[in-house]
Amino acid sequence: MTTTDYINWTAEEIRRLVRPNILRATPYSSARSEFKGRADVLLDANESPFDNGMNRYPEPLSTDIRMLLANLRSVDADKIFIGNGSDEIVDQVTRVFCRPGQDAVHALPPTFGMYKVAAAINDAAFRGVTLKSDFSIPVDELKASWDEASKILWLCSPNNPSGNLMDAAVVEDLIRSFPGIVVLDEAYIDFIPEESFVPRLDEFPNLIITQTLSKGWGMAGARLGAAYASEFIINLLRTIKMPYNINVLTKAAALEALAAPKLMHERVALLISERKRLEQALGELDFVDYIFPSVTNFLLVRFTDSDKVYRYLLDKGIVVRNQSYQPNAENCLRITAGLPAENDALIAALRAFKN
Repeated sequence: MTTTDYINWTAEEIRRLVRPNILRATPYSSARSEFKGRADVLLDANESPFDNGMNRYPEPLSTDIRMLLANLRSVDADKIFIGNGSDEIVDQVTRVFCRPGQDAVHALPPTFGMYKVAAAINDAAFRGVTLKSDFSIPVDELKASWDEASKILWLCSPNNPSGNLMDAAVVEDLIRSFPGIVVLDEAYIDFIPEESFVPRLDEFPNLIITQTLSKGWGMAGARLGAAYASEFIINLLRTIKMPYNINVLTKAAALEALAAPKLMHERVALLISERKRLEQALGELDFVDYIFPSVTNFLLVRFTDSDKVYRYLLDKGIVVRNQSYQPNAENCLRITAGLPAENDALIAALRAFKN
């Protein structure tokens, strides 16, 4: 494909990708969201008036979080949507663009499992094109899989569970040529922030970038994800979201974390160092066949008998993720870099393993 084959997206062409009923929908609106200014007496939402820090509904658009992220990512706050984890965003994007029983989504297994789950829930066809054995993208095969029903292409970079970063030129080519919405999942981008596509967001009208506070920011339990896209697409996501999708406890925790990016960077640096230490230690074991290159906080490791190693580690009270059922990941376990003491325990257990 040459640059002459690239789609020149207009606002109307993006609009035509949206389910018609979503275009007609009106988002939920509370009296408080309609009110402009400061209110001292709140008697509109049937809340309890007794202040315990949680008696009021949260601000529906998570404006305070978006402002912090806008500053951190150098992007307009109106181009940010806050979701209840990236899972909510995956589901909402599928609902906005895929007509049940008619449209299709594309992904590159092995990859994040929620793309397929959301397609099934929303009755969209899931078209998986397996990554190459080195987990790079089979561009020609992928392009051959799309047609007039193709609405969403999910790209995960760095990819889970392989841990590799996709070639930026290939990603750009796919964004420019796919006949629908491309979602670039950057859940692990805090480990290599210089590779993010967020600074280039305005170049691609059909691009949605998703990120999360679960990985580098260490807030998996809070459930908070972010989508970056054009204001038109962000407004579509706001139209169909639940009125108060981010609770006050999550907001408070997120604001505290986002106000301390230095701590996040220090912890990410430690995890990268620990990942490298794990890679060296695992590479010395004779029952480890291969360790795939990773830029994340985990390693995908091929063993001579992954099931045996997996069961052995469980017996030792160590839980890793068995990925052997995934394409091109036979005999592979995904191992997260933990605290130094946790990694010491894993290394000691594996060194004592009887192959």
